[in-house]
Order: sequence, then structure tokens, then C-alpha cells
Amino acid sequence: MLLSKEGGDRINISQKLSDKYDEIKVIYESAASLVILVRLKSLRHERIIKRIAKSSDKGRDNSLKEADILLNLRHPNIPILYDLEEDEDYFYLVEEYIVGESMADYLYLHQSISHRELIRIATELYNVLEYLHNFETPICYQDMKLEHIYLSKGRIVLIDYGIATYLRDKESPMYGTLSYVSEAQLQGKCDVSNDIISTKVALKKIYESSKEKRSLPIERLLKCDVNGTATEEKLRWLFLLADENKEKKHLDVNIAVVGNDKGIGVSHIAIAINCYLNNKGIESFYIDESAGDVIEKLSARDRSLNEKDNIIYHDCFKGLRRSGEALEEKIPPTGLMVIDCGTCIDKAKRSDIIIYVVSSRLYKSNEIDDVAFEKRTCVIVNPRSVWTGVEIAKMLSKKVYSFPIDEDPFAITQVKNQVLDRIISKIIPNSSD
Repeated sequence: MLLSKEGGDRINISQKLSDKYDEIKVIYESAASLVILVRLKSLRHERIIKRIAKSSDKGRDNSLKEADILLNLRHPNIPILYDLEEDEDYFYLVEEYIVGESMADYLYLHQSISHRELIRIATELYNVLEYLHNFETPICYQDMKLEHIYLSKGRIVLIDYGIATYLRDKESPMYGTLSYVSEAQLQGKCDVSNDIISTKVALKKIYESSKEKRSLPIERLLKCDVNGTATEEKLRWLFLLADENKEKKHLDVNIAVVGNDKGIGVSHIAIAINCYLNNKGIESFYIDESAGDVIEKLSARDRSLNEKDNIIYHDCFKGLRRSGEALEEKIPPTGLMVIDCGTCIDKAKRSDIIIYVVSSRLYKSNEIDDVAFEKRTCVIVNPRSVWTGVEIAKMLSKKVYSFPIDEDPFAITQVKNQVLDRIISKIIPNSSD
């Protein structure tokens, strides 16, 4: 048994857990569940044990689903579930102890959060949703609200996965808190858009607490006309965060440039995007993952390239060498990465944004990877072909662009600038505000 140090009452838990943990105190108690703060005897680490009655509304099926989901998740903004035990009457979930306070409590005590902090919170929350929605078996969180957003030593943690549902289930009998949920979720439909809507509701409540002047860019992002994904939402907030820092903009985002054929300007486009972003004041770095030794060839051809700390500089261009030691310790801690993937689509798929370059050659224009259909992907036809572009646009049901290739990939010409304005703003709205 674990004996309460604050009252001496015996807490009925499994003998196996009693052998491993010392009880500190009861944190929460209801008719159906009990939450106990404990200390792991071997390491002296604090954790919590949730004891859930099998006969409660949150009984066998829901408890096992929550445990099944959390046991497989490893993310800095999600509490760790270390173990699951059970006996005849209860389930016991052993979880990471999150030290801090909920956003609801924080606003009650402190009343206000700055716009800048709101943007940081938004990007963290969408980071979690992006992870869940793109998990091996995608997961819909379904219960976003201020009470579940925890501030823990500067860390944002999203707690309580009691009604999280695998998207393959398509339906869920649980629908979260009434004031946060979408109409679809009220009808029992399980979809990632439900999480986007409830997150915007939570962020709007935080925004309304602020004592700063109105922010029209933030208000635009809080509108609940949800047509995108968690990835797109995160990127929109990240660019807004960049605008908050006028001296130097840092984004933790990857843009992959990949083609379905060789010799169609993939490296040229990747370098141009890097120069364009740096010229806009958004710090970015070009990385060559094409196995084409692009940086080395450019350095040999153009003596005006300078190198410092394994970073290659040329006007607005900043490039990182592809070699292992250049990428181990010398990558700046923050910055947007433009990754030249050549024709390696598998490398590109790991990025936040994909620029997919399609050859207009007849034997290649029909060989298009499924990633071209995704919302995070922008498609360029190169060399330019109006007929091929129209056909591919019809097939993909999206706008297709052509890019002005010239002899100098570093040159930011007016035509390049106009095309990249359209491409980047299409993928990341508000980026050119």
C-alpha cells in the first residue's frame, strides 16, 4: 500500500506500484478517479499515478485507449506515460509530473498574456497537433481548452488524452467541452479540423485577455474558417512571430525543393528561395542534400563566395556544407532551412513545406509523386511550358507556377521576386505582409 503522508489514509493501489513508488500527496480526487503525486524510489523522480475505476464512465475502453495512445507518443509538449497497471477494480496510469499551472489558472491569477507570448503558445500547440495528426496512426486530440494547456517552466504542455481518438475510427462518442467544440465534433465526427477549431477558440480566449492594442494579423489567424492543416497553421503563426522581431527573423521551418527529373533547375530554385528569404529579412540557410556537391561546385566557380564557421556567404545567400561535421555543431540554433533534395522525394517528405519541380519533358511530366497533391506542396513546371502547366494544374486541382531560370542563381531579379512572392504567400499566408 501507499500511505498518505498528509492524512495517513490507505490508498488501494496495485502491490507492484507500491513496491516502486513512495506517495507524496493526493492531488485530485473524484468519485471515479484519484490522482496521486508519487516519487520513484530508485531515482527519486516525481511522477503522478492516475487511478481510474473500471466501473466509471471513463472505464475500461477509454482508459485503455488513452494508455495505448500515450505509451507510443514522445514529444516535448506531451506528458510521458511511463506505465499502465491494473487490478480487479482499477487502472493505474503512471505519468510524467508536470510542474506548473494551467492556462485557465494563469489567466485567472495574472489576467493577461502578451501578443508575443500568445504567438509562441500558438506555435507550440500547433506543433503538438502536427505531430499527432501526422503520427504513424494519426490521432485527433479532441479536447483542447485552457484547462489542458499547461505552463511548466517555460514549456507548453498539452495534457489529458482521455478522449483522444485514432482518425481511422472516424467517429467518437466523446466531444469535449461544449464551448470549444465544432459542430462536426458535436455530431460525433472525428476529423483534424475539429482540433484546429478548438485550438483557435482557446487562442482567442488568451488573445482577449491581452491588454495590448488590437492586432489585426492575429485576429485574421483566429478566424475559424478552417480549410488547412496543423502544419499550415503553425507556419502562419511562425511568420507572424518573425514579424514581431524586426531586427532578425528566425523560423524553425524546413522548405524542401525536389524535382521529378534531373537538370530542371532544382538547385537553382532552392538557392533563389534562400536568397529571397534572406533579402526579406527572414534568416534562412541552404542545405545541399542532393548529393550533387552544389556548394563545392559554386565555390570553385565563383571566388566571391566567403566561408566562416562552415557557412558559405554570397550577398543574401547563406549555405551550409552537406558534410557531416558541418552540420553537427555549426548549424545556428534557429533559422529556416531550404533543403535542396535533388530528385530524392523521401528526404523532401520529412519537411514542413515542399516545392515540387515537375519536368515539362513529355516522358517525365506524367510521373508525379503523390506528395504533389498535398496542401503543403507548391508545384513548379520547369522548363516553362504553358501546355504542361495547364494539364498538371487540372490534374492536381491547384495552381502551378513556372520559374524564371537564368545564369545567376544568386541574382534576385524583379521577375524572380514577383514569382517567389506569389509562391511563398500561397503556401504561407501573411508572409509578405
